[in-house]
Amino acid sequence: MIQILYGTQTGNAQNLAHVVHQSLIDAGLESDVHGFEAHAPEFVYDIKFLIIVTSTYGDGEAPDNASDWHSFLKFSDDLNLGHLHYAVLGLGDTYYPHFCQCGKDFDEFLKTHGAQKILGRLDCDTYYEEQYGPWLNELIAVLKNKISA
Repeated sequence: MIQILYGTQTGNAQNLAHVVHQSLIDAGLESDVHGFEAHAPEFVYDIKFLIIVTSTYGDGEAPDNASDWHSFLKFSDDLNLGHLHYAVLGLGDTYYPHFCQCGKDFDEFLKTHGAQKILGRLDCDTYYEEQYGPWLNELIAVLKNKISA
């Protein structure tokens, strides 16, 4: 099963995570969607496919509901996430100097711990509705290929 976890402060990442979830379901891919707070960070050991949809809060911090996962992945030195395949979609506003920093952080932390990126990170500006479509279509194609392999 594909896990979609979202980090949100205002609800935009939550809404988009549900769009991603429904798109995967419509494509015949089994997925589940939750805010980061629904699972302890150690749940990462039980996930094979992870899609992160997250906004950035304040001066580049993780949203409140994603802060435990952010800290766990940042400060755990002995994580081996070689089993994990992931993609990250970040939401932000180019007006701010730390544009999509939380998404960039999650991408870096997962890569550092050996997780395998299945698609390049997408950093979306304020009007994300106009930006994520091609990325999502490619994500679906990649996931179908990986899961059927």
